[in-house]
Amino acid sequence: MLPAEQIERARNIIGKIEKHELSDEQISAIAGAGHNTLVLAGAGTGKTTTIVGYIAWLLNTGTATPEEILVLSFTKASADEMSSRITQSTGKVIRACTFHSLGLEICRSSTIANRPIIDGHTSNNVVRNAFEYLLEHNVSYRLLAFKLMSQQLLDKYSTAARLENFQLPTDDYAFNQYRQNLIDTTQTIIQHMRSNNIDTVGMQALNERYGGKNIGRNREMLQLIEPLYHAYIQNFATNNGIDFPGMIVDAISCVNNGSYRHPYKYVLIDEYQDMSRPRYELIRALRLQHDFSLFCVGDDWQSIYRFAGSDLHLILDFDRIWHAWGPTRMFQITTTRRFRQSLIDASGAFVMRDTNLYVKHLHNPSDKKDYSLKALGGHTEEERFNVIVEQLRKLPKTVSVLLLGRYRSDINLMIRCDQSGLFSIDQSTGNIRFLEKPDMDIRFMTAHASKGLQRDFVFLLCCSGGLKGFPSTIPEEPLLGLLLPEVERCPHAEERRLFYVAMTRCKKKLFFIVDQTRPSRFMYELHSKICPNIFRGVKLPPQCPNCGEALSLRHNRSDPNRSFYGCTGFPNCRYTQQAK
Repeated sequence: MLPAEQIERARNIIGKIEKHELSDEQISAIAGAGHNTLVLAGAGTGKTTTIVGYIAWLLNTGTATPEEILVLSFTKASADEMSSRITQSTGKVIRACTFHSLGLEICRSSTIANRPIIDGHTSNNVVRNAFEYLLEHNVSYRLLAFKLMSQQLLDKYSTAARLENFQLPTDDYAFNQYRQNLIDTTQTIIQHMRSNNIDTVGMQALNERYGGKNIGRNREMLQLIEPLYHAYIQNFATNNGIDFPGMIVDAISCVNNGSYRHPYKYVLIDEYQDMSRPRYELIRALRLQHDFSLFCVGDDWQSIYRFAGSDLHLILDFDRIWHAWGPTRMFQITTTRRFRQSLIDASGAFVMRDTNLYVKHLHNPSDKKDYSLKALGGHTEEERFNVIVEQLRKLPKTVSVLLLGRYRSDINLMIRCDQSGLFSIDQSTGNIRFLEKPDMDIRFMTAHASKGLQRDFVFLLCCSGGLKGFPSTIPEEPLLGLLLPEVERCPHAEERRLFYVAMTRCKKKLFFIVDQTRPSRFMYELHSKICPNIFRGVKLPPQCPNCGEALSLRHNRSDPNRSFYGCTGFPNCRYTQQAK
């Protein structure tokens, strides 16, 4: 923190941002920024206002002109919002765009200026059509595809078949579902190959070096992908186009060969925790061409996009990565008024059980100290649905409510159990109308989609174990894993951060909807380590000491009078213990 006198001088220079005074922490980060600056701003602490304040500081001190400042974000919506808020606060137009928009601008300014953009829909159709053609006309390819699809079926249904009330889907259903899954997987892998500038030869080398126990399966997957990848490459080569995943790769080439020269003295990056290796390489190439000051704002606790290429180490190792350009400075903004201190404490204690993350202690100076978390349970879907309805009936008529799932399919809890027609649910938008309180604003979305949003009350629907529980334990496609940042050593590390994001969406109260037959291992953790008092009236079954899933009481088939506890993670976990 800067001295008080320096903070006041800086506050007078910056002025109010969006009619509000910046906090001392924000001003310290702005006025104390160096050549490489990382501002760790927790949930609800004002990341965007800090960036706007820094731009006001640069302009008001005459340090930079609007043309010398670039703001980078990760989505068009956030970039547009940033641009609008900067103009409203400073009266100046500052370039705020996504990395891909910058990449396209670089390509358009260079020798490949007239090349058309090949959109993702077109590229995916090329891969799909090539797959369908080979499936129909190439017997060897068809056998290979069927083998990989069969393995998917075995992986899933060998587990599911041991559960009660299991029904194997029809052959047509299973075939169509897993053919679509295989197509989706190949499309995703090809996109990551392009964004990482790796071809099939490079993938073969990666697999031989790092494939480990999956090396054989990966070879088969590469056999499947190779003709699809070549069809993909041939498509944009024939059209002399620029594909979206390869846009940043092409931009780096344009910067390195000197066909594009940048004018920037200051580059600001919003949501820095979402940085990927290709985006880092683009920033590095720009700095090698002509150096600039780097001002990054982010929160390692909210890094949840590894599946899209985000690399947590780029924020955790900020000093090591950027120190070659000069000294680095790091600041924290810890004051939030978004949610209550009880939720701040519980969510912070939960996420910091991953000791690889930065230690932060958020606080709400105006909190009334009301307890803002509550666990509600049920052994069946109907029981869990009923406790949600009961709580909604207790809430004021005009509040905002968010129902959060780990997956889009978690909304099925509300759809399957609403036998009385209490709700009108639009699955395409997530909008839900509670007919008893039509003015209540209710939406369903996934935890990923909820990032950056907030509502008065939040119901976390998916507090259960299993493959599609929270944490999700669906295994990653091994070949795709070779293209993504290394998996962290802390078990379920990214799922933990995603759970933290879900927890911190609420302003007033958070409800955990607990599956009391098979609770999430995160529920056991909250119950035993962090906030046991929120589980009054919700009894959890014993937890498996081997894998962390729930234990269930089972009867011995040979002797019905004898019972034992078996792990609900069977067959992956075969732990048992005698019932008392």
